Amino acid sequence: MLVKDIMTPHVYTINQNQTLLELQGLMSDDNLRRVPVLNDAGQVVGIITDRDVKLASPSEASTLSRYEASYLLSRIKVKDVMTHNVKTVYATADLADVAALMYQDHIASVPVMDEENNLCGIVTDSDVFRALVDIFGLGKSSSRITLDASDKPGVLAEIAKMFADRGINIISCVTSTSKVQGEAEVTITADLSQVGLGIVEEIREAGFNVTNISTIKGK
Repeated sequence: MLVKDIMTPHVYTINQNQTLLELQGLMSDDNLRRVPVLNDAGQVVGIITDRDVKLASPSEASTLSRYEASYLLSRIKVKDVMTHNVKTVYATADLADVAALMYQDHIASVPVMDEENNLCGIVTDSDVFRALVDIFGLGKSSSRITLDASDKPGVLAEIAKMFADRGINIISCVTSTSKVQGEAEVTITADLSQVGLGIVEEIREAGFNVTNISTIKGK
């Protein structure tokens, strides 16, 4: 799955020389939490969030009137508050790439660029979570089988063949490193509603250690 498949393509932006009062109005009118910042050439030079605006605004305990608070925000430029070293990804990047970037850099949103380095979208942590839900098949009624397997070529093909021989469609298959050296943890999500759990016994008879079985109820 690529970033372009999960991103929001229609992006609200603001110029770095506009004011926090203008930004506050934009965020309020369109219910935005983060906005990419552009320079006069249309290049992405930063990103600003509702938290940035809140931190730069007078506190609720302030004695300033609404007019005075608005005047203060009208004097502060977006470029004075925004995050300057903004990370971006290309629309053709893999979901795993943007997920890793967000995790490693502790960021909740990333502007997306096209091949000409023009802004073409934005991807958020919610977009990534939603994509992972689709990948894991969590929106469908299914069963999830987790097992330990040798970390060597051909193992997944062997497991997949057991499902294919029984006419069971695998919704998703995810592997992760096991705590046991030389082994991997494999989690298979499949619809077993019409065939029962006989496949589990077949997996065990083939020498695999089944560590968990769970049922997912779709929406």
